[in-house]
Amino acid sequence: MTLQELVQAARFTILLGKNGSGKSTHLRALDSSGKFKSKYISPERGGVLKYDPNVDQNITNNENWLASDRRKNRTEQFRPQSAVQFRNLEILVLREIEKDQTKRSDATYTFDTTLERVNFLLPAISMHRADKGFSITNKAGLPIQEDQMSSGESELIALAIEVLVFARQSGDNRVLLMDEPDVHLHPDLQQRFIAFVEETARKFEFRVVVATHSTAIIGAFTKGADIKIAPVTRRDQTNFHSFFYSEICHSILPIFGAHPLSAQFNKSSPLLVEGEDDRRVIDQIVRSSNGRYMLSPCVVGTVEALNEWEQWLNTFLPSIYDDPRGFSLRDLDDAAVADIDDLQYVRRARLNCYAMENILLTDESLASCNHTEASAHAAFTNWIAQKPTHQATPELAALVDAYGARRTFKIKDIRNLIVGLLGISKPWEVHVGQLIASAFDRNSQAPNSLQTYLGPSVLTKLFPA
Repeated sequence: MTLQELVQAARFTILLGKNGSGKSTHLRALDSSGKFKSKYISPERGGVLKYDPNVDQNITNNENWLASDRRKNRTEQFRPQSAVQFRNLEILVLREIEKDQTKRSDATYTFDTTLERVNFLLPAISMHRADKGFSITNKAGLPIQEDQMSSGESELIALAIEVLVFARQSGDNRVLLMDEPDVHLHPDLQQRFIAFVEETARKFEFRVVVATHSTAIIGAFTKGADIKIAPVTRRDQTNFHSFFYSEICHSILPIFGAHPLSAQFNKSSPLLVEGEDDRRVIDQIVRSSNGRYMLSPCVVGTVEALNEWEQWLNTFLPSIYDDPRGFSLRDLDDAAVADIDDLQYVRRARLNCYAMENILLTDESLASCNHTEASAHAAFTNWIAQKPTHQATPELAALVDAYGARRTFKIKDIRNLIVGLLGISKPWEVHVGQLIASAFDRNSQAPNSLQTYLGPSVLTKLFPA
């Protein structure tokens, strides 16, 4: 669909793309299209958050001056412009109260009510009404000069003013266009600001389009938000594919860190895994590998969900990274072979054993706790003889009967019993993770070696020598 159609399809639209992909170009095209009553907030917002009478005069004398100045990538007077609009905000709120009988009858609903919403965004400072518009104090009530505030604090106040002024402007088909609102904002402040925007847009019935490459911005929307996310790859793009915000976003975005263009992603790629057990094993591998393996495991829950997540990564990683890459790991379960084809940007691997806990029964695992294949078999057999009525006895007996095929035998329900019988003194996930991170024999062809259980796909793609 076209970008205009995309914007009309949801309350919130996220344009996701790396630097130079054309996000700002598309936002400015929306702003000048005449299809919406819009306000464009430029990506680089300079100046001091202080009332400037010259800026006020420019806005008053030329109704197009503000919009024209905002369409630049860098606006040196953005914050003075916001300070001027604060004075207009007070007038708009007072008119709102005057026109609404319910609000007029509510003595607690004043301009200060609006000011409290801005102050909620500010953990360390507060805004107050003043003769020149507003003043700033710290939480102890001591005054702070406008040019002494942090960039993030100035940014947040300016953006909040812009949102609140736009919210109270009349007209249908209103769209607020925000270009990289994450600039200068710590991830916690990004989340506060998006919650503020989401609440305001719903209350005052307008749409919002955000161009960003910050996963903290995307992840800050509530799970029930009416939001679509579309990758932007070039300035002349005319067709926009999108997806609705879902549980996938809430689960997978945190693995990228606060900002996906940071170096952290290049050091630690996302690895999709089926369950919490696998995640704990991978975490231990990363900790024990002395920097050889840098992976960020993300739990998906089911194989069906794994397929969906892989497609998600494959579609949207290229819109964020110059060198997009992700990984996924499946259990063998009942699959006939471990081989699985990669997607374009997602390398997929499958264990060559039933599940991660089966590695407890490898030759290397048994040797690490002073057991051989025969002595472990004897320990299991003796326990069965001593505990004939134990609820775990039937499953352990089935393992003993199929001991030669233990690589593909399901042991999930008795894995902790196996840990105890083998004398392993640590959680099984730690034990297995440390084994995989160790310098084991990668050339072994033994049927129950660690190399065999992991298989060439896992070793080559996830844990190369």
